[in-house]
Amino acid sequence: MSTTKHSEGDRHRVSLTPTYDQSNGWHEMLPPLAEPTILTGDTTCDHIVIGGGYSGLAVTRRLAELDPSARIVLIDGDRIGNNAAGRSSGFAIDHAHNLRAKGFADAKKAAQDAIAMNRAGLEWLGDTIAANNIDCQWVQEGKYHAAATSRGERMLGQFAESLDAVDEDYTLVGANDCAEIFGTSYYSLAIHAPHSYLVQPAAMVRGLAETMPANVAVYESSMVTSVEYGDGSSRPHTVRTERGSASAPSLVLATNGFTEGFGFLSKQLIPLITWGSITRELTDDESNRFGGHASYGIIAAHPAGTSVRRVTTPNNRILVRNIFSFSKKSDFVSRKSWAAKTHRRAFERRWPQLIDVPFEHSWGGALSLSRNGEPVFGELRPGVFGTVVHNGVGIARGTISGKLLAEMIMGEDSELLRQMKAKGRPDDALPFQNLGVRINARARRIIAGREE
Repeated sequence: MSTTKHSEGDRHRVSLTPTYDQSNGWHEMLPPLAEPTILTGDTTCDHIVIGGGYSGLAVTRRLAELDPSARIVLIDGDRIGNNAAGRSSGFAIDHAHNLRAKGFADAKKAAQDAIAMNRAGLEWLGDTIAANNIDCQWVQEGKYHAAATSRGERMLGQFAESLDAVDEDYTLVGANDCAEIFGTSYYSLAIHAPHSYLVQPAAMVRGLAETMPANVAVYESSMVTSVEYGDGSSRPHTVRTERGSASAPSLVLATNGFTEGFGFLSKQLIPLITWGSITRELTDDESNRFGGHASYGIIAAHPAGTSVRRVTTPNNRILVRNIFSFSKKSDFVSRKSWAAKTHRRAFERRWPQLIDVPFEHSWGGALSLSRNGEPVFGELRPGVFGTVVHNGVGIARGTISGKLLAEMIMGEDSELLRQMKAKGRPDDALPFQNLGVRINARARRIIAGREE
């Protein structure tokens, strides 16, 4: 698959890079990291992977497993854990929030195949976490889809029909049980889907980076400034940072919405920031006022609604996540105050008994969508590979696509790999994306009402 024309041996200055702040609650709650290993000087290797998120970590590990003699370099521009992968809500989900399966056989099979692929990613990820003793609170608790309005209840009914259509099991949870589980009477109905996981995302990606096989070199705080694209055989690709360079015949871009900055996918990606806030640790008295189960994750019935997590290991906190904004350059500062106010309103609606509990951290995390929901997977030009755009299912789909991309590079074959290769490609995004996203987000929030 080729998405952009380049001349052989051309130098491309990277025009789009993230700038992360230090407000990511997941990262800040963990013990401080040791000083990073920064790429300095010039090095050669067999494979370069740019991006230490879910896909980048997966493709790096799998390449190392398949070819223990190869030298692999993983480069991330920030600290792994403070990057986009460490800023999610920590829902490792097996199927999308709203399935679109109908009664037709082809739609049913497509939905079932997508779920199976996501579960393969979660299984491999869970095995990796267990084998390396990564402490990241990885637990299969499932996810609750919860409604606070009659409109939300109708949407849950449609969601239940789609789960029935693909033979997925779930449990309906009434208002009284919702109050007992969630510690609030805000929700009137919920669906519990049992196969998803909850995780501390920053701890998970930190642990995955720290336990790489011996033939992997991980460089952090090493923002890529330019790439000289080779021909994939006799002339290697050379990646440059401010203090060093790496050259290899094989280059993987696991750079999601920033891939356009490397000269590919121009005007095909929709880069967004989703926003979250987490409280300070609750006191014993506040926990007693809260009630509810010790840990759970809620996804709103309406797609523009509020996601919630109760986190009690190792700290007793509540996370609220809603709203999104368009940002090609990942501006994590200018809209943070606006996001935190919106989170505050959602928090106090749900737990008025905790109105005196402040947020300790508010932050944004970058993700990227395509207009038609299709991913980028495969060879972008000779010797340059990409796995980009996971459309909100990043932990599961990012992991499995990274694993499968490594297997493709190494000449492996499997049914899952054939399915991934057969997927479509992103449509061109519409013009005036910023304005369009703002209008869409505002309209969805108005429609969501008290689901926000």
